[in-house]
Amino acid sequence: MAKQMTIELVTEYEGLDGYYYADLDLPAEDYAIRDALQKARAVLRQDGYQEISILNCDLLPGLSDVRLDSPTLDELNFFAKRLDSLNDEERLALLAVAPRVIPDHPEGELVSMKDLINMTYGLDTVMIASNVGNDEQLGQFVVENDLHEDVASIPDNALYLLDRKQIGKLQRENDGGVFINGCYVIAGDYEMPEVYDGKNLPHEEASHWFAFRLEVAEAPVNSADETAGSAEWISLPTKKEKADEIAKRHNEACIEDCVYYGFESSVPQITSEMFGDMADFDTLNTLAQRMAELSPLDQMKFKAVLSANPPKDTQTALDTLKQLDRYELSYDSDSAGVFFKDYLRHFMDSRFDSRWLDTLLTQNEGELLLQKLGAAETPYGVISACGRSLYEIVPFDEPEAKELKTQTLTNEKLDVIEVLDRRALFSNGRLMPEEIPEGLYAYDLRHSDDGGRFISIEPKVGVNHGGTVLMKEILDFGESGYISFEEDTDPNFTGLSMTPQEFVNEELEENQDFEGMVM
Repeated sequence: MAKQMTIELVTEYEGLDGYYYADLDLPAEDYAIRDALQKARAVLRQDGYQEISILNCDLLPGLSDVRLDSPTLDELNFFAKRLDSLNDEERLALLAVAPRVIPDHPEGELVSMKDLINMTYGLDTVMIASNVGNDEQLGQFVVENDLHEDVASIPDNALYLLDRKQIGKLQRENDGGVFINGCYVIAGDYEMPEVYDGKNLPHEEASHWFAFRLEVAEAPVNSADETAGSAEWISLPTKKEKADEIAKRHNEACIEDCVYYGFESSVPQITSEMFGDMADFDTLNTLAQRMAELSPLDQMKFKAVLSANPPKDTQTALDTLKQLDRYELSYDSDSAGVFFKDYLRHFMDSRFDSRWLDTLLTQNEGELLLQKLGAAETPYGVISACGRSLYEIVPFDEPEAKELKTQTLTNEKLDVIEVLDRRALFSNGRLMPEEIPEGLYAYDLRHSDDGGRFISIEPKVGVNHGGTVLMKEILDFGESGYISFEEDTDPNFTGLSMTPQEFVNEELEENQDFEGMVM
């Protein structure tokens, strides 16, 4: 469906002086509507949003200047779908009849959603004459088609005496017609049907929630899109058996053997570029299953984390979801400045009247505080760093989060391990880029499905992550993207331990000793 209009949802802060705003292009799928409601913080309130208005509508630009009479989101979305369904002639007819509902000077006048919706029906009954764009052309049209009895009775040899412009004007006034885009639209006889009674919208096919949708088909043999015409949509989460049944209908043994031509996500931060190919189907389906179990607040938190830390693939998104309880979300805070005031309120005496803070401009202080906390501002609120609280006590001159993480790791004792004939340090957990000390490189170990042994070293590992090693060398993984271990090349724990700083200094000391021997 082509987007027909943009609306704005407005929700008032609870207990505060201010508003949340969210824009939404219509018509929209349920997941896009839900996302806008989350951004407007309307899903967490019993009364939902307080105000809704049309920002722009290409077909009916006058709608942005009027006040709608208590519109609902369902009504506006249905209206947008109706606009999208109109053909070119019906759109011309709509422009001709719209002034009956949308006033040119709308001061103080409310426009009925019932009338807006109903005027999109019955437009195929409106007569349209093409290539007739003014009164003179209309007069010529009347003469050529004998549309007026008096004109038709005039002998052909006297027609040149007629004032065609005047004839066209009279015809237009009698018809109640208008000129639109080089056409003559006869709107005077149009009667608006009452399809919508103002309470019950015309029947629409019920939609069902999904986390993701894939348009799948048999793998092509020759051209890349030769099977696109037979593709069908599959909604996730789904049972693997059902997915494989769909694959069999497309002459494939299992769903992983299919190809996909279309991808829809209920989470805007997860896109088709992150999915890769059908070999990742199980990961995507597992992610969908976990998403289906999220509460409304956790849905917002998940989107906030992904907004602050965009995932590189679906496995990263799944790993993030598994750690969701290690994050904190302040969904009330729609800016760093608002969060700064909330942070102060958290530590103030309950007797303090926090309205004293309302007039303070705290955006700069809020941005500095977020930096110290390692937190981030997102459309869904302020989200913490993984494993950290939004309400930690942070001294004004404390090192930034990145510096703290690096210092913590630099002072932590790690196991010394031998990998590919090189000494390295081993960490059980995953390391964030900002935690890796300067001069060292981090690689992930993958363990076997039973967890019995390490089977490879890779730049990043999602499933079967066995640990992370810090090395002084840059590894070349070649075209395969990984290096496999054999029994005689398995990583070997030496029984020693040292800090990353000691590990870095070790090489410096060795170089200094060598230089002393040469001298």
